[in-house]
Amino acid sequence: MADRRSLILGIGWFTLCFGVGCSARLASLGGEDKVEPAKPVLGMNLASVIDYSREWDLVDTFKASRPWIVGDKENIAYNAEGYPLLKPGQAVSTLLVREINGHYPGGKYVATYEGTGKVEIKRWDVTRVLVDKPGRIEVEVTPGDGGIQVDITESDPKDPIRNLHVWMPGFEKAKSPFHPEFMKRLEPFPVLRFMDWQRTNGNPLKSWKDRPKMTDARYSTDSGVPVELMIQLANERGADPWFCMPHLADNDYVEQFATLVKKQLDPKRKVYIEYSNEVWNSQFPQAQYAANQGKEYKLSNDAYQAQLFYFSMRSVEIFKIWEKVFGGKDRLVRVMSAQAANSWTSEQVLTFGDAYKHTDALAIAPYFGNEFGDPNKAEQTAQMSLDKLFAGLKAEVEGKNHKMIQEQAKLARRFKVQLIAYEGGQHLVGHGGAENNAKLTDLFIAANRDPRMADLYRTHLKNWFAEGAGVYVVFSYVGKPSKWGSWGVLEYQDQPIDKAPKYRAVVEAAQGK
Repeated sequence: MADRRSLILGIGWFTLCFGVGCSARLASLGGEDKVEPAKPVLGMNLASVIDYSREWDLVDTFKASRPWIVGDKENIAYNAEGYPLLKPGQAVSTLLVREINGHYPGGKYVATYEGTGKVEIKRWDVTRVLVDKPGRIEVEVTPGDGGIQVDITESDPKDPIRNLHVWMPGFEKAKSPFHPEFMKRLEPFPVLRFMDWQRTNGNPLKSWKDRPKMTDARYSTDSGVPVELMIQLANERGADPWFCMPHLADNDYVEQFATLVKKQLDPKRKVYIEYSNEVWNSQFPQAQYAANQGKEYKLSNDAYQAQLFYFSMRSVEIFKIWEKVFGGKDRLVRVMSAQAANSWTSEQVLTFGDAYKHTDALAIAPYFGNEFGDPNKAEQTAQMSLDKLFAGLKAEVEGKNHKMIQEQAKLARRFKVQLIAYEGGQHLVGHGGAENNAKLTDLFIAANRDPRMADLYRTHLKNWFAEGAGVYVVFSYVGKPSKWGSWGVLEYQDQPIDKAPKYRAVVEAAQGK
C-alpha cells in the first residue's frame, strides 16, 4: 500500500516564482474568480493484487498468490510466465488468501493445471482433499488466518507444471475473472484508479517487452497487473480508468500502453493519465528519480523545484504521446498532481513550460487527520477520548482542511484546469515511529469504525464539491485496519454495510444524498 504520510516541505514563499515568472503568469490569466458548485462524482482506488488483500477481486485466487517460497540454498529456474523449472529433489510453495482473519469465501476450491509433476494442496485452512488427480485438485476450505498453501514437489523439465489456477467456490467456469461482490460494491464509482494495481510506487518497468502479461503465473509481482485486465475491469464495470505511467517507462512503453487502451477500451469511456504517483513526495523512488533527472537537465538551481519541473516536463511528454495515439485529447483527462498542503507545488508543476496549457486537471490528496499521528503529539493524542478526537477532526474538516481545498480550487480556476482528488479521506495513522504506539492505533481504528466518521466524510465531501472541485477518488476500497492505517472504506469485501460508516458516506455522496 502507498504510505499516505504528508510531507510538509520547508520551502519558503520567497522561492515561489524562482526562475518561473509565476506572478506574471497568474496575472495574465486574470478574470473574475467565480465558484460554481460541482455535481458530486466519486471514484475509488483499488488495493494491490496480493495474497493478503481483502478485496475479492479475482475469482482465480492463484493470480494473487505470494512469490514462490524456496529453501535458502535452492537455485530455482523459472519459465517466462513465472512457473518453476524444478530439478529432481527441488520443490516450491506459495500461499493464497493468507493472514486475512478468514475474510474470504469458504467451500470447495478447484485447482487446475497442465504439465507432468506433483501439485499438493493440503495445508492451513484446507480441511479435506476431495479430489486429487493429475491436472485437477478439489479441496474443502474453512476460512481462517492461515490461508491456502500450494506446493509443487515435482515438475518434469520436458513438460513442466504450468497454467495453474485455484478457483473460488463456484467460479471454475466463470465468464468474468472478477468476483461479483467485488464488482457490485464498486457500482457507485464511475472512476477507478489503478495506482496500486500497477504497483506504481517504485515500479521497475522500462520497456514494453517486460510488461506483465495475462499468461503470467501471478499478477502479484512488482510490475503489477496486465493492462488488459485493467481495461477489462473498466469495460465490465462501466467506469473510466485512471492509469499511472511507470516513472522509468520509455516513450515506446507509453505509446504501446496507449495503443492497447485505445484498441480495447469501450469508446464511451474517458481515460485519466498520470505520470507515476506523488512525484512531489520525496520518500518515493519515483520522486528521487525525478530529483536526479531535474538536476541532470539543470531545470533549476533549487533541487526540489528541479524535481517538480522534471515531473511537469515528463508529464506533458506523456500527455502528448497519448494525444497522438488517441488522435486528440477529447477522451483524455491529463492529470498533473501536486501536494495538497503545499499549493506552491501546484503552481510549480502547472507553470513550468506552460504545462497548464496541456493539462486538464490538477490532482491533490485532501486528507484530513494527519496531524493526530504526528510523533510529537502521539502520546497526547493516545490519551484522547473518541469524543475529543472527533471534536478535533470536526474542527479541522470545517476549518484548515476546507481552507486548503479553497486555496487549491482557486489556483486551479486561475489556470483553467479542474481540481480533482487522486486520493483522499481520513488520515489517522501514526508515523515517524508513532505507528508503534498501540494505544494510538487502537484509538484510530475505533474512530474509523465510529458512525461519526461518516459525518466527517459527508462534511468533507460537501466542502470539496461546494468549491467546484471535480471527481474525488477515495483511498481506498477494501483494507485491513492496522498500525499502518485504516485506509479501506470496507474492512473486508462482504462487510455488512451498516458496519462500514466510511463506505456508506461515500456511496451516499456518489448518489447525491
